[in-house]
Amino acid sequence: MRHAEPELTGVLLGATDTPLSEAGKRQAAAIALPDVAVIYTSELRRARETAAAIGGAPLVIDADLNEIGYGEWDGLTWPHIEHRYPEAAKAKLACWTAVTPPGGEPWTHFEQRIARAMERIRSGPFPAALVAHIAVNAQIACRLTGSDPSQFMQEYAEVLTYVF
Repeated sequence: MRHAEPELTGVLLGATDTPLSEAGKRQAAAIALPDVAVIYTSELRRARETAAAIGGAPLVIDADLNEIGYGEWDGLTWPHIEHRYPEAAKAKLACWTAVTPPGGEPWTHFEQRIARAMERIRSGPFPAALVAHIAVNAQIACRLTGSDPSQFMQEYAEVLTYVF
């Protein structure tokens, strides 16, 4: 699932470590999952707080599930990015995975750490839940279904089900 609504919205959060908003806390508390043996979560607050609110299973905090880092773009609105980095923003929109923002994490490195996390999750225990971020979940969906990560959509606190 994707974490609930963060305190800071309307920006590329990336590695920005913001807590949940009040609405996000209500969203997280309302998530109903079947019984799970473990909940894996990113170490970023918005994901950890969502996972803790769900409860019912031990939490495993895994830094490999952190959102991709956007470097100098973390915490900025898209219009700000387009104004300050017009060529890079245009290229990013043309192929999201091919362009690394200044100081950001290359998509290939991101793919590798998501693959590592998936291998750990596949080792059990089962059933498991995962609380992460939009790009993380897009990459997981890509690896499991062959879908294009740039076409992936998921709302805050939305639960999707996949078989690992």
